[in-house]
Amino acid sequence: MEFAVFGAGGVGSLYGSLLARCGHRVVFIARGKHLKAMKEKGLKVKSYKYGEFTVKEEPPRVVFTDNPKEAGKVDVVLVCVKSYDTEKVAPQIEPLLKENTVVISVQNGIENEEILAKYVGKERVLGATAFVGTYVKEPGVVVHEAAGLLEVGELSGKPSKRVEKLVEELKKCEVEARVSRDINYTLWKKLMWNVAFNPYSVITRATVGEILSQPETYEIVKNLMLECMEVAKAYGVKLKEKTLEGYLKSSPDLMNYKTSMLLDYEKGKPIEIEGITGALIRKAKEKGIDVPYNKCVYGTVKLLLKKREQ
Repeated sequence: MEFAVFGAGGVGSLYGSLLARCGHRVVFIARGKHLKAMKEKGLKVKSYKYGEFTVKEEPPRVVFTDNPKEAGKVDVVLVCVKSYDTEKVAPQIEPLLKENTVVISVQNGIENEEILAKYVGKERVLGATAFVGTYVKEPGVVVHEAAGLLEVGELSGKPSKRVEKLVEELKKCEVEARVSRDINYTLWKKLMWNVAFNPYSVITRATVGEILSQPETYEIVKNLMLECMEVAKAYGVKLKEKTLEGYLKSSPDLMNYKTSMLLDYEKGKPIEIEGITGALIRKAKEKGIDVPYNKCVYGTVKLLLKKREQ
């Protein structure tokens, strides 16, 4: 199979490097200093699970570029950009497409698939959720410090041979992959974690473990998730209590985990507040549901962003 990773940040670099390491053709579409370092020294991965290895540019099998037109056509496009960039990159995917190319959103939020479908056609788009802790430590170096599960599914919720074939290929390359029988459910399930820990960590400057260890902050993230469950239910998605309970216990590898939103905030980068909390608030408004905890967190983070800019 031939892959393009559009957005070779932490998530895209990890999955793309595992695919390249086991022999697939992979084009990494990146930018800036990260791209420059990758071209000069290769892409180094430091993983708690896979160890340390480097993927070097070997055209045409492994290519690092900032130009989608140079990538050639591929079988699978993994869209791994931040949700605030989806609208910008979606029109650039067209040169990568063969007749049967699939485009997979491996992103945070619940609106990316709709945006991609506008540009490439709904029939090409698959949904995915990456439950993984990874980040770019420095240009050309990616750290994988927690989890790793990638769930992929048809937007229709129906099983398909193309998804099963893709997941089998991912597994051969040591990616922890699973077919999602209901990707809509899976996307909301991930959103429930994201709306709680990502924006609240920006406010508290705390790790997941620190948030859970304080009774008052524990209650706040619990209520953020309960509001998400209520909105999901209005859209026909019944999230499970045991999922909520599991998130509130957390796993050992997440106890010292800084969320991606907090890391981006600390580095002065844009953050995905609109694609995560903003998306939930918009969906809630459409159904006439009040989400006061999420509105409070959203407003506070927006103020912090304004002060950071000043």
